[in-house]
Amino acid sequence: MLKRKRQQKYLIKRWLEMRCQLHAFVNSGNQEALHKLRVEIKKIKAFTKFMKLYKGKERAVQLKNIKEIFHHAGIIREANINLQMMKKFDNNHKEFGTEETHIVQEESVKFRSHTTRYNKDISNEVKSLLKALGPVRNSDIKHWFSRQLKAIASIVVVSSTDQLHQARKKIKRLIYVHGILHKRLVDTLKLNINYLDQLQDAIGKWHDTALAVNLLISRKAGNKVTLNKLQKEQEKTDTTIHAISDGFWDKVKQEDIK
Repeated sequence: MLKRKRQQKYLIKRWLEMRCQLHAFVNSGNQEALHKLRVEIKKIKAFTKFMKLYKGKERAVQLKNIKEIFHHAGIIREANINLQMMKKFDNNHKEFGTEETHIVQEESVKFRSHTTRYNKDISNEVKSLLKALGPVRNSDIKHWFSRQLKAIASIVVVSSTDQLHQARKKIKRLIYVHGILHKRLVDTLKLNINYLDQLQDAIGKWHDTALAVNLLISRKAGNKVTLNKLQKEQEKTDTTIHAISDGFWDKVKQEDIK
């Protein structure tokens, strides 16, 4: 049984970490702090999906305000990744670089102006989650993990890359929920979390490169040399993903879940 108290401790930890990273970014503009804030929000979003396992009274909690923070931070984060990609592949397109830099600067100023409201929104929505907690049976948790793995496998074991980003979301959700569980249940599941993390990381690199290619083409901001480098990188990451996903069931030890 996953008790209410354990879930409560997990959520409070997420709450404190979100506030910490929010203020770290506001005070310094550090992009890593912004990334960590988004990761913490992803953990909260994953937790709300997990809450559907609760029996009896409906305990659905809307995360409208936290999702707004996530989206705003994502605008800044994406523009910064684009700038990093430009630097990595020696793309000196001045206009594109100026536009992305402007987005980072302008949206960061806006983000800072909402600090008090964002901090309050985080607190209010986590408090709502804390009030809605309930115990979850081990058997329900095991079935949930089994369903998640089957959904992931249905994407990654085929050759198409169209839905890889969705697979990554599911993998990260599974990893985050796994972090809530007590040791006895973790030992029963016998999941290879390191393997899943390796797979989602490879998909993440593929996704960032694919976005960069599409963005440069749509804005006509990539020269032939840069686009060739990016496309080769995309092909490389695609090959890596399929190599890692090959033999998925054996690597993830799905057969140990009942």
